[in-house]
Amino acid sequence: MNNIRLGILCIIFYLAVSSELKGQVINIVPIGNSITQADNNHQSYRYQLWKKLIDEGIDFDLVGSMTDHYNCGTPVFPDYLGHSFDQNHEGHWGWRCDQVLNGTGSSANCRGSGSLSNWLQNYTPDMALIHLGSNDMFQGQSVETTIQELKDVVTTLRADNPDIVIILAQLIPTTLPSNVWITALNLQIPTIAVDMEDPLSPIYIVDQNTGFDATTDTYDGVHPNVAGEEKMAQKWREAIVEAMPSVNIEAFVYLEGPYNGSYMKTGLSSALPLTQPFNTIPWNYYGTETINLKPPGVVDWILIELRDTTDVSVAFESSTVARAACLLDSSGRILNPDGTTPVIFNKQSHYNLYLVVRSRNHLPVISAVPITETGGIFHYSFTSDINTAYGGPLAMKSMGNGKFALVAGDGNADGIIDTADLGSGWLMDAGKQGYYFLDYNLDSELENKDKDEYWYMNQGYSSQLPQEY
Repeated sequence: MNNIRLGILCIIFYLAVSSELKGQVINIVPIGNSITQADNNHQSYRYQLWKKLIDEGIDFDLVGSMTDHYNCGTPVFPDYLGHSFDQNHEGHWGWRCDQVLNGTGSSANCRGSGSLSNWLQNYTPDMALIHLGSNDMFQGQSVETTIQELKDVVTTLRADNPDIVIILAQLIPTTLPSNVWITALNLQIPTIAVDMEDPLSPIYIVDQNTGFDATTDTYDGVHPNVAGEEKMAQKWREAIVEAMPSVNIEAFVYLEGPYNGSYMKTGLSSALPLTQPFNTIPWNYYGTETINLKPPGVVDWILIELRDTTDVSVAFESSTVARAACLLDSSGRILNPDGTTPVIFNKQSHYNLYLVVRSRNHLPVISAVPITETGGIFHYSFTSDINTAYGGPLAMKSMGNGKFALVAGDGNADGIIDTADLGSGWLMDAGKQGYYFLDYNLDSELENKDKDEYWYMNQGYSSQLPQEY
């Protein structure tokens, strides 16, 4: 085993990250019994997890032969952020591990039918969430037999997809006397990750037991209530994010307006909003990035994107796979909203990754070459070579000291510096102080030098981001 990470809420035995999870929709199969299926009065942890994965920006599809809940039908699943709940799963009420393997479990009341090998003929999961073994302990099966059957479940999944990521749960507790056997089983479950280590098919053991109170987090001592579903979903979310490949970015860029020859001035001060400003046209970015207090040395908010494609010339907007609102400090470093680096995306490239940097009122740029990883970090700087931006001198300006910066003056962020960038906004707001898009030097004052030294001097520049016509 390569690594053991201990946490207050979960214990994850980390073995590897499958290369097959890069740049694709992740098929996730939840496998279990009643705790996974839930009855028709309860939404299940799957619904809460589904919402959390949407929030994470992970491209995923829940798969499985089942959509019904026990006693048939389903509860109401409200849409979330324009999405309808994906109800597929392999939760089979009352089934033991051996019944999942050989299909001998009861099918009454919409428990489902078939076996794992049968189900896998209709889909191929990239990731499996397994919470199995409770019924085995309730019905007196030995810990040793159940561990072997859990191993057989893993073997069956790997036969279908040798690169599958396995997330195997230590079981939630119960108020029943058989909880002593669940405790004994949970102690042995991590040995599966050790005994079945495979770099192509990593196994994560997620502790669903710790922090789960069977008295307050279930409605009957066994099955999760809303609070229990939320706790389980959060543990699954943490494990899935841990299992996803990530892109850790350390990047630098200068903005012409606030750059003074050595660094960028931080003149926005208290005018800087605490919530990212890109949730409007033309960016239409609705991320929830906020700050409680402005970290020291912050120049402004910026928006960064990752585009995944074969060549920068075809790095169109449609190839964007991730976006994030970040902060820019006076040295040009791109920061997370909490002031830390690197910026982390739970994404990785299927082709090549290109970095796009957008400002409120400077022209955007895209890296001329793919960003590359060294020591776990993707480093890129637009500051010391004009050709680091696609379009070179058409995309950035020389600051006269061997440094280069994004071009100021695009007040309406349409990618062209022209008369539309002043418009009626200048007439209405000139002379005011605050957070204005026409404040090109970012000193929180709208004055003539914004117009004369930046907008007027830079008319004719336009965005060099590749356009798909």
